[in-house]
Amino acid sequence: MIWKLHPVTPQKNIIDKTVQGLRDGKIFIVPTDTVYAFVCLLDSPRSINELYALKKLPPTRHLSLLCRDVAMAARYAQNISSPVFRFMKAHTPGPYTFILNAGKDVDRRSTGKKKTVGVRIVDHPFHAALMEQLDTGIVSTSVIQEDEFDTDPEQLHALFGKRVEAVLDEGIRKNEFSTVLDCTEGYLQIVRKGIGDASALETED
Repeated sequence: MIWKLHPVTPQKNIIDKTVQGLRDGKIFIVPTDTVYAFVCLLDSPRSINELYALKKLPPTRHLSLLCRDVAMAARYAQNISSPVFRFMKAHTPGPYTFILNAGKDVDRRSTGKKKTVGVRIVDHPFHAALMEQLDTGIVSTSVIQEDEFDTDPEQLHALFGKRVEAVLDEGIRKNEFSTVLDCTEGYLQIVRKGIGDASALETED
């Protein structure tokens, strides 16, 4: 199924159906502040396994964890340093992925069996509305085929429509990455430059 999603004021019925579907263990393809992504709930282990199968990823690869805010992120991470915490508070929601030391509440399926977790706090009205109803992080991975980001929802539906509950169509997206920051040593180190402003790091203590 394809559900047409308004980019600024997402429809309540679509939000409610997505929330219920996630709680029922369903997988969706949704827009983010970067590209389209597969999503499911962190407490749905079968769905997490299916995300790996959809992307044909080895079990050692990370998936991202989408959180409502820094307070939720802190539930799934441990020992977030003061400089990292301040940066996250000042620059989220936004197109950053923070690599943090994983806490005990993170399902190891979503971390690639590693002791770190990639956290995103997405700057998008649909995600803000979802998170108002959810107390659990959302596992996410960007939709990629043949080393390219697929941005056309019609194409995504043709490729994956039989394996996901719905594709939420917000139109064709640009091929944009988040900026990935390694925070595991207590400071922020750029791993990948994306659309998140990396120059902001230069002003941090």
